Amino acid sequence: MRSTVSFVVLAALVAGLFIAHGVAGGASVAEAAETILVESTNGGTGTPSTAGTASSDTRGTGNTEEVVRQAGIAATPEQRLAVADRWGLARINVSPAWDTAGTFAPVLVAVLDTGIDPEAACASRVRAAIDFSGEGSTVDEHGHGTHMMDTIAAIAPNASFLNVKVADRRGRCETGTVANAIRWAADRGADVINVSLEVAASPELEAAVRHAWSKGAIVVAAAGNNGSTEPAFPAAYEEAIAVAASNEQDGLAVLSNHGDWIDIAAPGFRIYAEALDGNYDVETGTSPAAAHVSGVAALLYGIAEDSNDNGMVNDEVREALEASARPLDIAGTGSGLVDACAAVQLLLA
Repeated sequence: MRSTVSFVVLAALVAGLFIAHGVAGGASVAEAAETILVESTNGGTGTPSTAGTASSDTRGTGNTEEVVRQAGIAATPEQRLAVADRWGLARINVSPAWDTAGTFAPVLVAVLDTGIDPEAACASRVRAAIDFSGEGSTVDEHGHGTHMMDTIAAIAPNASFLNVKVADRRGRCETGTVANAIRWAADRGADVINVSLEVAASPELEAAVRHAWSKGAIVVAAAGNNGSTEPAFPAAYEEAIAVAASNEQDGLAVLSNHGDWIDIAAPGFRIYAEALDGNYDVETGTSPAAAHVSGVAALLYGIAEDSNDNGMVNDEVREALEASARPLDIAGTGSGLVDACAAVQLLLA
């Protein structure tokens, strides 16, 4: 089934919301050595971009291991200055989180979206790129994927990225494509998989989210922008983190889904980030909210330790995210507003 990744942006608030079947968003890293070809669900072939390619080995091997061995990464003066322009980062205490930990180990974040602009300011942090959309290019012609990556990158100076293009230039994608892409990202060592979109539920999609969790990754997913309590997918699957959107008054952002299936909330109203061609714009919705949580999760992966000796830290990261969130006076927002500093403090205690 084909769904549309719908994006609530400022223009949409003026001209009318574009909502179709589905809703929803340091250091440069050396290029990898091996080429990957992945069959997409629409009959096309996923092809890596020239930005670098990922190892076909499973998690923790090859180039992923090389990234993990790098020294800790701290926020630069430029990154600290940029926080002042982004209310969402200030609201979730990103700068205090940086100060608390000092440095963070490198982490790999997969952005499943419309691609990434190769000219974006953070494009040097893209370690590999692959097209699942069937368009034959990993370049972002929509702007949504670049916006999500820029938000995550602004929060997590330790994050490098997999550009996993699952939606076409109109923002359309298929459930099977997203499921395959989640598996691909998890098998290539992604710690955090940002899915700022909604597609139809399927056993294949649920199995992919479970597979990612079993590999030690966390799928962070947008709760959708229908203004509804109906579950959205993949966000509502148990192993995913479902993210609702908040505004500057800590209320529910316009049209954000909510309900007892939500895990956490994050800023999602007029979120400022880079889009296409070096331009910055604002976007409203659960897509940028999910990106905020993915950024915080990347910070936590950079300091988390395996406290229960199960060989992974995704359980420690998730527990820290939810246990440290600030409760909101809004029904259906899970544990509350994500708090980067409180989560870092919890893991370091």
